[in-house]
Amino acid sequence: MTRLAIRKESLRDLAIRSKNKCAFPDCDHPLLNADGVYVAELCHIEAAEPGGPRYNPNQTDEERRAPSKLLFLCQQHHKVTDDVEQYPVSRLQETKRTHEALPKVVFNSELLLQRLEEVLAEQATIRNILKASPQSNPVNGSYSIVGPELKESWTPQEGRFYKTNTGPNTWFKYLMRDGWLHIEQRLEDGSIAYYEVNEQGSVRTTRMPYPIKEYRVVIPEELILDQKKISSTVGTHAIRTTLKWSLGSVTEHYIGSVFAGAYCQARCVTDHRQRTIEVLGMPDA
Repeated sequence: MTRLAIRKESLRDLAIRSKNKCAFPDCDHPLLNADGVYVAELCHIEAAEPGGPRYNPNQTDEERRAPSKLLFLCQQHHKVTDDVEQYPVSRLQETKRTHEALPKVVFNSELLLQRLEEVLAEQATIRNILKASPQSNPVNGSYSIVGPELKESWTPQEGRFYKTNTGPNTWFKYLMRDGWLHIEQRLEDGSIAYYEVNEQGSVRTTRMPYPIKEYRVVIPEELILDQKKISSTVGTHAIRTTLKWSLGSVTEHYIGSVFAGAYCQARCVTDHRQRTIEVLGMPDA
């Protein structure tokens, strides 16, 4: 089975019928907010891929992208309707019929269509990255993800797509799948960074935008409990730093005096502009 892109004519029809409102009964959450930002989700009544809520193996890929199988929900009610016992196919079909039978509402459906196409295109791009990435089981640990350029822990919603613009041509894109957060970051010079990390803070796959030898690990002196030289699987030797307060450890690999990478079992953020991997202390209370 192959997940097919939803046709533009189908998206336009869904946008017009949406009334710019979540289809869940008595929910007034808009699809486009007052600033013209798309703040909802286009949902499959029967999941588009195996393992999703109400997935129907007897459907064809063409049937899965039909307008009759799709409806708009706010993020909260999309999550609520993942309960397949409370929300079987028949109930969501009735929800869709009831919502689309409401009186017409005048709003900018073309803008909604435009925003929706942008989000779906971005999701498709990240999906392609995920398909090309090796999969493995999450590593056990005890450290929450630290969002890019954030100092606090943050747990994203499984299966939800996020995008944060950080400048005119820079952004972060996120997608959580199977316990791994996939992050793509565009920098000012057009370079792309890519990471896969789990909720325990373990890193599985990275693609640094600049040569790894240009980076360095920054560990505040007050966090260091112990440091020792050990053997390395990727270089001539490694330095393992054990952190205080059960904050974890960081192993830096070297080829001679040249930095060759780091394995961080701790809360860290990467600053590509400064070429630093900064180890963080205790999260703010």
